[in-house]
Order: sequence, then structure tokens, then C-alpha cells
Amino acid sequence: MSVELLLYDWMPDVRCYAVRLGLSLMGLSCTTRAVDTDLPPGQRPAALADGLRPPVLQAGGTRLSRPCTMLVFAARLPGVEPAWLDPVHAWAIMDWLDFGATALDTLVTLRHAAFGATLPVMPDTRPLMLLLRRMEDHMAARVLAGEAWFAAPAPSIADVVLFVVFALSADLGVERDTCPALRRWARGVRHLPGFAVMPGVPDYA
Repeated sequence: MSVELLLYDWMPDVRCYAVRLGLSLMGLSCTTRAVDTDLPPGQRPAALADGLRPPVLQAGGTRLSRPCTMLVFAARLPGVEPAWLDPVHAWAIMDWLDFGATALDTLVTLRHAAFGATLPVMPDTRPLMLLLRRMEDHMAARVLAGEAWFAAPAPSIADVVLFVVFALSADLGVERDTCPALRRWARGVRHLPGFAVMPGVPDYA
């Protein structure tokens, strides 16, 4: 039995992009409803009236407000290719998904300081650079082991979140020439069926 997915969305938000990208790659249809985040809570849709901000995913009686939780939920829906949350490699996928959640929050904070504040300033990107360095070292080791993806033989939901972090780090002026393994991996993500673009994701990501 299929479940109707409704995503309360804000196009520029990187967390929303992670959810849209994951749903698209998994071949899931989803209705999106744009939310003006400048509206006071009382004027937002009922699902967001208690102070939640996009992304919020409504699936029947289930309401989710964390992007990585949404991807786990989506990966377990009927008809989704099991490899997105491969049970054989589930712990590795979940471990990198947890890392990706932290990295995504770091990216959101830095982008808000750079682009969303009343007086934007270029933030200190060293915390993000340290996260990317760990990602690069891991992917370099994976390549040497003959693997192309972060946590499993096939792309997983961990790759989705980590791609968003890497691709949109360019907006903050983070140097990625020192990340050849990540650049190669990101090109692989871009060539997956169902890949969806977002303004700010460069062609060379």
C-alpha cells in the first residue's frame, strides 16, 4: 500500500534539498508545498503551526522534521530499492548518516551567517573543512579498496546527505581542489538516475 508524501519545502534551504534529492533518487513521488519562512508561525500551514520549519514531511499520520529521519523513513517504504538502506551494511550507512546530519547542520549554520543574516559576514569555515577532510580521507581509502560509495557497494541515503554538504560547501568559498576523491564521488552522484539539481550546486561538484 503506497503512502502519499507531502513535503513542506523552502527551495533555498539545504536540508530541504537533501530531502528532495533523496526522494527523487529513490524514485518516490512527493507533493511539495512551498512555505514562506518569513511568515509568523500563526500564518503558516497547520503542520508547521507549532514552530516547525521546513523541511517537514507528512506521510499519512506520520510527521517528520529531521531530514535524515525522513530519508530513513523513505528508504523503508515499499517499492524502494533496498540498497538505499542496505540491511547488510545498515550500521555503516547509519553511522555516516549521523555524521552527515552533523555536517549538514554545520553547513546550515555557516550559510545562514554568510547569506541569511541581517549583516552577512563570511564565517569561519574551518569546522566544515575538518568535516570535509574526514570525508576525503574516507573516500580515498574506499577507492583504494575498490569501492565507489561511502558506506556500501551501492549508493545509499548516507551518500545523499554527504553530497549536499560537499556540493554546497562551494558557496562558502571552501577549497575543494584538495578533495579529488570527493570530487570523483560527487560526479558519480550527479550521474545517478533521478538526480535533481538545486541552485548553487556547481556542475563540477
